[in-house]
Amino acid sequence: MRGCGTPGKHHAGFSLIELLIVIGILGLVGLIAIPGISNTFRFSVQSTGRELATLIKDTSNSAQVSGKVHRLVYDLKNQQYWVESSSESTLLKSDESIKAERERPKGLFSKGDSDEKKNGGFRQEPLLTKKKRSLAIGVRFKDVYTEQSELPVTEGLAYTHIFPQGMSEKTLVHLEDTSKNEITLTVSNLLGRCAVEGRYIESKEFFKK
Repeated sequence: MRGCGTPGKHHAGFSLIELLIVIGILGLVGLIAIPGISNTFRFSVQSTGRELATLIKDTSNSAQVSGKVHRLVYDLKNQQYWVESSSESTLLKSDESIKAERERPKGLFSKGDSDEKKNGGFRQEPLLTKKKRSLAIGVRFKDVYTEQSELPVTEGLAYTHIFPQGMSEKTLVHLEDTSKNEITLTVSNLLGRCAVEGRYIESKEFFKK
């Protein structure tokens, strides 16, 4: 006669083969997903370059119509950009004047000075950028070269000046994403002409033209 004890509990688990199958599936999913993520970032950095190129062309048109000097501002610290305009006939600053301005004591301006005066006569141009624009997620400014400096700007602010006569400050802007995809935005001297290149263009290659 069999005892009337409580039947034993059976503990279900994964076998080694089942675990290997799951790991294999996860690996396959990863191989498929990673290139897709990389392509997404590449699309983002290229789209950002095209947006900047369009904004530069619009800024050139605005400068010619309004008769005001404009400049595109690149904020390498906060990864933002925007357009400013000046009511004055602003000239490009030399490396020495820029250095002197940066070393100028912060309290040297009086309380009556406007933000425009403190900003070299420039103020944000609402018709082109109502607010500062941030780069796409995963995209950043790597560096910026201009005709006014032999060294690249890698922090702080950099500028592309655009004049009412149709001339622009020759500029080289390098953008990259987290996957190290790089593009170059080139700005020529004439009529805000710019192009987006899918590679890193060296400054010597660009400015010798």
